[in-house]
Amino acid sequence: MAEFMEVALYDEECGYYSKNIPGIGYRGDFSTSATMSNLMARRIVTLWRESCKALGCRLPIIEIGGGNGDMAMAVRREFSLWEKMFARYLMVDRSPSLRTLQRLVAGSAVTICSTVEKALQKVNGRAFIFSNELPDAFPARQFVFQNGEWWELGLTVDNGQVIRQAHKQELPASSVFAHWAREGQVVEVHDSYFKWYAEWQKHWHAGTFLTIDYGQTVDKLYYRRPAGSLRGYKAHTLLQADELPALAGHCDITADVNFTDLINLARGCEGDVVQYDSQRNFLLPMADLTKPEEKHLVAEGGAGTYFNVLIQHRYGN
Repeated sequence: MAEFMEVALYDEECGYYSKNIPGIGYRGDFSTSATMSNLMARRIVTLWRESCKALGCRLPIIEIGGGNGDMAMAVRREFSLWEKMFARYLMVDRSPSLRTLQRLVAGSAVTICSTVEKALQKVNGRAFIFSNELPDAFPARQFVFQNGEWWELGLTVDNGQVIRQAHKQELPASSVFAHWAREGQVVEVHDSYFKWYAEWQKHWHAGTFLTIDYGQTVDKLYYRRPAGSLRGYKAHTLLQADELPALAGHCDITADVNFTDLINLARGCEGDVVQYDSQRNFLLPMADLTKPEEKHLVAEGGAGTYFNVLIQHRYGN
């Protein structure tokens, strides 16, 4: 399944993010918090100030997976004039078409890079790094528990139909396998995100890494979801997992994030300070509840608890 997602989302010629994404927001296939309100940008700038104070320096900002550039522009608008002059802003995106769009939107105000390593090299490894809805966009492997064992699900063609088929495969490291070993349960593992994370950590020397995404800790992740969380979106319409092959390259494909795995990754970095909370608790102190869009982002039982926040502080050299 991960190989299918990689091609469907990122193939240079026909991938959704590489060539066919129509946009983000009400005219696109899905929306993010940046397309709804500037509340998230206000909170990010506040956290950036706290990180700069802790390190005693003005940290450059690196946004990973900047989409259409809305968040970058919202964050920059939150800075005072003096801060604009000294806070360097970089964006990282693997999609060539989105990097082109980001250059058009941001112009010379933002430095665009294709990898986190290249961005960190430009700022000597010290930065405030953040992402909004990034891990869920990584290709996920899918597994099913049947007959007392975990089997990986992949795609095959049977009588002209593309179907999911289980096969034996070595399991990646994840907290999900011990917790959800019940007959028929389907789960996802963002193994590609784990590998990507490990690749650039050694290049990051100090600062803060903020991750915002939808998902839960492992104990809550698949509650009442025996078929897993893999799905797609087209024109804001939900697509089930079995519908995705027919729309490959023309729809977003995603799966909920296992925050327990992300917390374990961050805690594995010796000396780092790790914080985890709901989006509601993260945003509520700055939210104006008279504004419907801000009320939506902190709604209990909705976006406020369905989205969660992981903060990793590094006070190195």
